[in-house]
Amino acid sequence: MTVTEIQPALPWIHTPLLESKALSEVAGCRVFMKMDMFQPSGSFKSRGVGNEILKFILSRPSDSPATHVYCSSGGNAGLAAVFASKALGALCTVVVPSSTTAFMKSKLLAAGATEVITHGASFVDADMHTRTLVASDVNGFYCAPFDHEDVWDANSTLIDEILEDIPGGEAPEAIVASVGGGGLFIGIQLGLERHGLEKKVKVVAVETEGAESLNAALRARELVTLPAITSIATSLGARTVAKKAFEVGQYPNVISKVVSDGMAARSCIKMAEDERVLVEAACGASLAAVYEVGLKKTIPELTSNSKVVVIVCGGSNINLDMLAHYKQEYGIQQK
Repeated sequence: MTVTEIQPALPWIHTPLLESKALSEVAGCRVFMKMDMFQPSGSFKSRGVGNEILKFILSRPSDSPATHVYCSSGGNAGLAAVFASKALGALCTVVVPSSTTAFMKSKLLAAGATEVITHGASFVDADMHTRTLVASDVNGFYCAPFDHEDVWDANSTLIDEILEDIPGGEAPEAIVASVGGGGLFIGIQLGLERHGLEKKVKVVAVETEGAESLNAALRARELVTLPAITSIATSLGARTVAKKAFEVGQYPNVISKVVSDGMAARSCIKMAEDERVLVEAACGASLAAVYEVGLKKTIPELTSNSKVVVIVCGGSNINLDMLAHYKQEYGIQQK
């Protein structure tokens, strides 16, 4: 069953594609923002996680007891699981690693999580505990945060929406996206393949130093497990990228980029100033490809008429206090 065959209301929405004057001026080409930060949970995770939960619930007899969803997450996948579960009448427990901020834990509880459990130092530790909980609950459902076909399937709808909404109806020359575990990246690649665009549209896959599991794998030509996640972009904190992400990461249309925490943080600040929206550092990584690295340095053949889409994936691990800290820590002063 594919996303388009599912009849009930989907727990995610078709988000706007907005041309950014500020980003376009910086980049020297036409830059469009795919505003997936406007999803119900505040990030693109509503697509994949919502699809997983919806399909599982639809697969159960109508008189089944309420499903209890269990999700291991640094925050955003957990929020998506909570929002989708509430919308579909399910319970939801989220297991987070110790690196998850108290701010994000409070958001999960405020959104309606049945329970938020802190376990282990990494996503791997939290995930193992999540699977143990599911095994002991007859109505439990393990919700994979990124490494699942249902996640990739729903994330691929981003491409459908971009092609529907982009002016002129022609595919963009490039798509820029942050990469954590790889669910978004895989979905983008599969969506391009479905439209026969995998050789035409470049994908700039951006990670932060200290969370660059895809880049490390591509350089090593094999899956690599990072010793630890040291980046402030904890939502990108998968020590090992999904096997499928490594596979599609080797396609010739992929450009892997790694930016510093400072670059990501400054890009969050600039986004707030230019577009009046808050995004977390994990999203700031993709914006840094424009603000800090420069699109034409990455893709020299871009012209002033070229169209590039940046996936503004959102994320809830940000507030004004954190933004002020970024200004102090990473060198941007109040104007």
